[in-house]
Amino acid sequence: MIHSETLDAVILGAGIAGLSVADELSGRGMNCLILDTKQPGNGASAAPMLLANPATGRRAKITWNAESCLNHTKNFLERVQASSDNPFFEKNGVLRPALSEKIAADFSNAPEKYDWPADWISWLPKNDFSKKFPFFGENHGGLIIESALTIRGPEFIQAAIKYISGRNVQHVIDSEYSLQREESVWKIKLKNGQNLSTLTLIDATGFSQTSSDYWSFLALHPVKGQTATFHFKNPLEIQHSVSSLGYMAFMSDSPNQLTVGSTYEHSFDHLKPTADGLKRLKAKLAETFTGLSHNILHTEQWANVRVTVPDKQPVAGEHPDHPNLYILGAFGSKGMMLGRYLAYLLAELIINKKSIDRPVSIERFL
Repeated sequence: MIHSETLDAVILGAGIAGLSVADELSGRGMNCLILDTKQPGNGASAAPMLLANPATGRRAKITWNAESCLNHTKNFLERVQASSDNPFFEKNGVLRPALSEKIAADFSNAPEKYDWPADWISWLPKNDFSKKFPFFGENHGGLIIESALTIRGPEFIQAAIKYISGRNVQHVIDSEYSLQREESVWKIKLKNGQNLSTLTLIDATGFSQTSSDYWSFLALHPVKGQTATFHFKNPLEIQHSVSSLGYMAFMSDSPNQLTVGSTYEHSFDHLKPTADGLKRLKAKLAETFTGLSHNILHTEQWANVRVTVPDKQPVAGEHPDHPNLYILGAFGSKGMMLGRYLAYLLAELIINKKSIDRPVSIERFL
């Protein structure tokens, strides 16, 4: 039973977006409720492993507002970690081997071309990179992104739910609800019959946004992604995570395993892992690491959907026709990198009416 039937904000979705907004708004003294029809992080937020990697795309371009994004992410992770007994993230950086001469040319120019902060990124030519990281296959040098973070998705989501519960945030999980607009107020009816009301409704549901009538004017597109966690007999030689043909997430307290992702399936008819997906992920592993694909003991597969838009930037803002209805989503594969800072910007819009930067604002679709 929810303690108060009148809430400052109701947040739909208990993934990275929803938890980030709840953390931000509750930190500003707002009485918040999270609703989710499924378990927390049911979508892409609870992937086995996540990266907060500021180097994006084939040219290792710096992410939009990377310093602010990474600072907000680290602060959130550290606060949640301090309340949890189980470590779920580490700043171990990301290696990006250049698998072709063309990629090497782009990577070698990246540190200066994209105005990276000092000590965040460095380029090593072929001989130096191969000497320092001999476990990679054929390469033409590589980048070291020292600032990147690796996170266990499920452990983070569960710890974050527990953490925000102590910050004036209630939650109703794995339960249906209905919404109705009455003048300027949103009415919510829970499955147990309780009726709630709020002026502020935030949609952070991810996949469900793609079929919502409210957001049909947005170019939201679902993409299925699969990962495979490979377990090996012996500890791996690496200490960093890797970005190569996807991502390969590693944490030092699990030295015998590597999570490889992800497939990009724009057309799909189910959300289950497939044999073809595993084949593609093994191919990524084989092309990146010398001989490693022959030493796999067992494998765990995972699949779900992330949401994106054509310009590959997130979407945040207020609905143009329904005041006090907000959206936060379209993170693609960058939810852990972007989510917490976008939650801050959305809170600034809700509370202080401060406009969100156009590259990530809903305004660019209007």
